[in-house]
Amino acid sequence: MSTHRKLFNLTLLLTGLFLSAPGHADKTDIVTLVNGNAVTGEIKALEFGALRYSTDSMGTVTIDWEDIVHITSDQNLQIEITDGNRYFGRLLEVENEYAVVVKTASQEVILAANEIVRITPIETSEKLWQRMEGGFSLGFQAQKSTGVITSNLASDVRYRSRKFLVGLKLNSAVTEQPSPDVADSTLTTMRQSIEVNYQRFRANRWFTDWFTRWDRNDDQGISGRASLGGAVGRYLVQTNRNQFSLTGGLQGTRTSFTGAVEESATEAEGRIEIRYLHRSLIPEASVTFTSTIYPLIDDLSQFRAETDLSFKREFFSDFFWDLTIGHSYLSNPPADASSSDHNVTTSIGYSF
Repeated sequence: MSTHRKLFNLTLLLTGLFLSAPGHADKTDIVTLVNGNAVTGEIKALEFGALRYSTDSMGTVTIDWEDIVHITSDQNLQIEITDGNRYFGRLLEVENEYAVVVKTASQEVILAANEIVRITPIETSEKLWQRMEGGFSLGFQAQKSTGVITSNLASDVRYRSRKFLVGLKLNSAVTEQPSPDVADSTLTTMRQSIEVNYQRFRANRWFTDWFTRWDRNDDQGISGRASLGGAVGRYLVQTNRNQFSLTGGLQGTRTSFTGAVEESATEAEGRIEIRYLHRSLIPEASVTFTSTIYPLIDDLSQFRAETDLSFKREFFSDFFWDLTIGHSYLSNPPADASSSDHNVTTSIGYSF
């Protein structure tokens, strides 16, 4: 079975688990909207200005945080504000519009609604896979004149609790084209990656990140690269629309090269990552920029870099169009391999 098909099957499995039957928690939270309507339901999460809210009549809906003038809840919640402080408790009724009162174990705290960037239920009846979020996308392109066929599969699944986040990212791009050397044969090249990370939230927007990753890039002569490491980072900007983080750490890497020209190598690398995310609700769209540099610890003049810029926009409920531009660079590539590789992919996906 090809790696591409394995990734596809794993994506379907994770999606199927998520779409299992929902939980049956009591819905006692009350949201009052700007038009005066009060809706009874259950807070699932607030992030990037979007409140996920479960109701009996409409199912789970997304409400713009700016459209809510009052909100109360008997749930035990974690409320995080822009400066990184977190409060734990219930949301009480308050006379002021666009404000909440958090009833903690020791006090009542009044917060302006625009200060709140995240709300996470601490106790929930939902099963683990029902609290996952993310999406997957598929892209396919065929050029009749050249005989080049390109397919792309991507998936990003996350589980967030009040103390940590676990993420799984899959990406597989496969290009098939007529071989220039052998008649009636096909040349296949792949660019694939699998990454798992565990992020632990710390005080004042700091976090620690532990990760493992596997890559393949035929154009750069990399048949397999496995890495394992850790890093420390901080969210420098955290609002309902923007998130900007900087991370630095170390990792060990084992690289295998295409053919027998280069021997496999185990090396220590640094890891410096810059990530920016902007999200809007009307229309629902996002822009994500990620750039990661891996300097070689033994010789800092040698390094590799991965950069991705992604534009995503919803065109139908939970379905989105995605455009991703990626670039990879190796300062010291294997013999007969390219130091630079870039790709542009468009795809249709589903988010949950």
